[in-house]
Formats: sequence, C-alpha cells, structure tokens
Amino acid sequence: MTLIPVEGMDGYFRDTSSNSIVNKNDSEYHSYINNRKKLGSDKERIENLEFEICDVKNELGDIKNMIQLLLNK
Repeated sequence: MTLIPVEGMDGYFRDTSSNSIVNKNDSEYHSYINNRKKLGSDKERIENLEFEICDVKNELGDIKNMIQLLLNK
C-alpha cells in the first residue's frame, strides 16, 4: 500500500492500490469517535425521556378517570 499526500488536505493520503482517501490524523479520528459516543448517549437520553413522558401521560389519564368516577358517585 503506497500513500500519496492529498494536496491542500493535511493528514489525508490517497492509497494507490484502492484509490481511497486515508485520514492519518489521530486527533481528528478521536474527535470523531467522541462525537459519535456523545450523539449515541444524547439519543439514548431522548428515548428515555420520551418513554417517561408516555408513562406520565398514562398515569395522568388514570388519575383523570379516578376523579371522574369519584365525581359520578
């Protein structure tokens, strides 16, 4: 595998055998990985909040039904 530097792109190289672009910049890679982890945890947090909101809505509906039953007696 022979790597040729890409003009104007520091840390990027073209692999002559596959013609692909390779990023050899470790700090950019680690930044990308950290961003992916953060997005994953944000998504999980949002899903948990949506689940909790659904539970609260259901419980509020139950409370509403109980109050209506008490008022109808």
